[in-house]
Amino acid sequence: MKTILLEIEDKTYQTVLDFIKLLPENRCRIIEDDNLSEGEYQPIQAYQTQMGVTNHD
Repeated sequence: MKTILLEIEDKTYQTVLDFIKLLPENRCRIIEDDNLSEGEYQPIQAYQTQMGVTNHD
């Protein structure tokens, strides 16, 4: 599997999420960062740092 880190505006979040959920469950996995432990979130933070992305929450 490949990982996609997608940062989108709040107003389009649900539309994009609904679209992704149309994909077969065995082909993709949605991980929402607000449900992750600190240890689970560390790889995402590393990607964001590498890409120069800051969290806008």
